[in-house]
Amino acid sequence: MTELLRVTQTAVRDTVVQTLPLGGPLLALGWLIHLSSRSLERESVSMFGLRGYLYLFGWIGTLVHELGHAVFCPLFGHRIHGMRLFSFSTRNQSAGYVEHSYNGKNPYHLVGNFFISVGPLLLGTYLIYLVLRYLAGFQLQIDHAFSPRGAGTGFLDWIAFLGLSFKSLAVRIARSIDFTDYKFYPAVYLVLSIGSSMTLSPQDISSGLKGLATLMGLILLLNLGLAAFGRHSLDFTPVLSWAAVAGFLMVLSLAVCWAGIGLIHVLRSVTGR
Repeated sequence: MTELLRVTQTAVRDTVVQTLPLGGPLLALGWLIHLSSRSLERESVSMFGLRGYLYLFGWIGTLVHELGHAVFCPLFGHRIHGMRLFSFSTRNQSAGYVEHSYNGKNPYHLVGNFFISVGPLLLGTYLIYLVLRYLAGFQLQIDHAFSPRGAGTGFLDWIAFLGLSFKSLAVRIARSIDFTDYKFYPAVYLVLSIGSSMTLSPQDISSGLKGLATLMGLILLLNLGLAAFGRHSLDFTPVLSWAAVAGFLMVLSLAVCWAGIGLIHVLRSVTGR
């Protein structure tokens, strides 16, 4: 019984240490993006009306949103039965949808529910990065900024290194803004359109949490097996650079949503709407 308790405690500790520093901040950022995007959507609808919002911004945002769900379905073995990328009708409960099915006894399919649910955040974040870097011309060479060669071996070393990387990138972005470049304005339009639809429905959240619980359970089982045989737990340090890139892109998307909310708020104040 004592040995079983030791193995269990070791596995639980290793699982928390492996997942919380990486997944915790990313999940928090994802939730903030969801809330900010929903606020941006409400502000836009108040400014332009529902139909105006759909014709101006909603069609692009919903298209990206539904594609965000759809692209992850085949990657995790889900079968798509029906899909509507967008509808201009204001009578529809949802402007778009993706209907898919999966094997509820397949752990891989269950884990896929998490990535399919948060797909709009992942795809939207990546597209915002592409628009700002290649259309607006922002200096966003994150592959060099987060190179593991610049960090130490410990977790605290990584945190300090990533903090400096974020600061450096923020300065370069601020210096990249050029209001005289005509490409800056279509870039703003696209990122606002995408940013206003990076929200998750209650069904997305419920399904995503179940998928996340399955993923955590699988990691725990793996650590139980390793601890039972006296083996070291998996080293997640190599994943830190990828998590840093993901974190930066999500912070970038969050900043876009906040900037959009501020812009729409100013326009509403000026026009009295």
